[in-house]
Amino acid sequence: MTHRDYAWLAPVAALALAAGIWIGRSAAGWLVFIPLLLCAAAACWLLRWPQRFAAVQAVVLAVGCLLGYAAYHPSLPREGEYTVSGVVAEEIRLREDGQVRTLLRGVRLNGQSLLSGAYWSFYLREGETLPEGLAPGCSVTLTARVYHPSPASNPGGYDFREYLLQKNVTIGVYGVEELHTADGWHPLGIAAAIRHSLTQGLISAMGETAGGYASTMLLGSQHLIPDEDRQAFSRLGIAHILSVSGFHVSVLAGLVNWLFRRLRLSRKARFWSSGALLAFYCLLAGLSAPVIRAALLFLLYEFGALRHRQRSSLHLLCVSFLAQLLVSPVQLTSMSFHLTYGAMLGLTLVTPWLCSLWEPRRFRRVWSTLCAALGAQVGVLLPGLYWFQELPVLGILLNTVVLGAATGLIILCWVVLFLLPVPALATFVGQLTAGLMNGMLVAVGEMSSWPGITIWTCQGGLLTAAAWAALLLAMSWWWPGRRRWLGLVLSVVVLAASVYPWPDTGSRYVQLSVGEADAAVLQDQGYHVAIDTGEDGEELAGYLHQRRISLDALVLTHLHTDHAGGVAELMSRDIPIKTCYLPWDALETQADEDVMDMLAELAASGTELVELGRGERIELPNGSITVLWPEAGKVRQEQEANESSLTLLAEVRGSTLLLTGDLSGTYEMYAAAPADVLKAAHHGSENSTSQEFLQAVAPEMLILSCGDEARSLSMEERRGDIPMADTRRDGCITIEFQTDGFNVETMW
Repeated sequence: MTHRDYAWLAPVAALALAAGIWIGRSAAGWLVFIPLLLCAAAACWLLRWPQRFAAVQAVVLAVGCLLGYAAYHPSLPREGEYTVSGVVAEEIRLREDGQVRTLLRGVRLNGQSLLSGAYWSFYLREGETLPEGLAPGCSVTLTARVYHPSPASNPGGYDFREYLLQKNVTIGVYGVEELHTADGWHPLGIAAAIRHSLTQGLISAMGETAGGYASTMLLGSQHLIPDEDRQAFSRLGIAHILSVSGFHVSVLAGLVNWLFRRLRLSRKARFWSSGALLAFYCLLAGLSAPVIRAALLFLLYEFGALRHRQRSSLHLLCVSFLAQLLVSPVQLTSMSFHLTYGAMLGLTLVTPWLCSLWEPRRFRRVWSTLCAALGAQVGVLLPGLYWFQELPVLGILLNTVVLGAATGLIILCWVVLFLLPVPALATFVGQLTAGLMNGMLVAVGEMSSWPGITIWTCQGGLLTAAAWAALLLAMSWWWPGRRRWLGLVLSVVVLAASVYPWPDTGSRYVQLSVGEADAAVLQDQGYHVAIDTGEDGEELAGYLHQRRISLDALVLTHLHTDHAGGVAELMSRDIPIKTCYLPWDALETQADEDVMDMLAELAASGTELVELGRGERIELPNGSITVLWPEAGKVRQEQEANESSLTLLAEVRGSTLLLTGDLSGTYEMYAAAPADVLKAAHHGSENSTSQEFLQAVAPEMLILSCGDEARSLSMEERRGDIPMADTRRDGCITIEFQTDGFNVETMW
């Protein structure tokens, strides 16, 4: 076995481990992987090279499967009430609705230690303040309910469970009864207290806005960045500036290395000193996975230099990839993991070839910087298309300019941080830095509003990944010279085709899981209708954005925030809406003031507002939507908006679907009509969807959009023998319409 053969073990093993973890993530059990591991291990012992190479990769694959299953299916304590103790290891975040949330480490449940952390949340009453003594780093003991965090309940939706697993958190804790606080001594708690103190110092020296950004870029305090600013950076393809990543760690490592060189430390002393400082920084950042990744890469490179060994960037990348996944397999599905290794892969494979295309006598550094920016952009192309469904038009140019500006700002922010013991000097430098940072924020906000600054695409899939891999190879030194441009053109064409919004010829109804709210999408051969938006609109906007869906119609059954509050999110995500349909006389009846303001903004953006009443229709390519309620003259203006909920009978490919909004039992018989599928009214409330109404509609299937267990149980008692799908229990509900009937599928 030659050195070249050994060299190829790491890249292939990295792919095998990732594939194994992915398989284990969705596996139903782990025992099936044991025979694979034993057979592969025996083959490693018995076979010779090159067959042994394949056997080694089979071992890595089997190990990945076992690690993936264990990481994504951890053993959990039973749900219920416990005496919980732990140390607050993160900033305490307070939402506008009064929700308080943070992370606990060193958790004990009824005195029994938990190996992982806990996500702790509770609500403050109106006018109530945080409990005395509750701060980052403190120890807490309380009585609370332990629950298991839920996975994604909608296709492509936010997976809260995996997000917590990536932070080594496996349970949720809700409540604040019998709370006692004391000083805590957990390392991550102490780091959180230091981080909180430094953040307050930066805000004091630089102002709330600039100080918040400085804390985010140095310490990873993500909660200090407004959502609209985050979206602006994302639209320009520079969102990585806002989270501590390899770029930020490389700036710090460069500063440290420069300082140690000035102190004339030996290479060995520089290595160990840098390692100690980076280890402390990782702890200070809360053992953030991106920080650990970047620190590991830097130390591996420096270790190679220390031992005078040839350093292959690709192999160093693979070694760090393997090390990270062996320690924390759940990082495989992390967005930051994809962006980090995508960018590094682009820098490793693409940048050298780009630099070889032209060797200018002047401005070599400028050219190499542009090549590095382009290489990184090619590397993050796939993660960007998958996570954001956007292709920044000016990404390459902006990355070159912004990275230079951000490097200077980060250095200045570190200077301010180290000057905090001298308040006057820290404030002077801090205000100078704040002025520069605010100027950058104004420029980013202005550029992000330019029309056409990004290309909106569909979410990337397996074909996109294959085309991206081919593009990387075509732009690397591995590809044969004569066929390079052919491979380059073909990979770009396939990549573009894979994210193009091809017409959808199917017909389906998708009832999204949005808790005690309502949001759905009816698709019929390329015609798209959203029925209600949910309270915040995030799930609906995410579903539409991932599929590059523009709305031909938005139907708001009534103007309560749990049905119409998400209009603002649709507008902020730039989802085009041709027409918005409202119940008859809705703008004059009772409605939430915030919803009225959103409708005014929607109309100002060019969307037509149309009121509907009984008998009116919306035509579909393979059917129609008929309004059954409200009927003019039947509802008094002073009555609750629920009583005027639009009730719709959708006929698609011969099947019928009755949608009832929040209509109560007082008026529901006016809207009763036979239907194949019935969506229960008002989230299953006892005051709606009576047995008389069920008998009149006689549905084959009942669906319920609900987040409350009591309402689900109430609907279970009334439904009789009618099959029911419930978003609280089943997640997103999808009904596929065909000419010979319909099929119902659920997320869980």
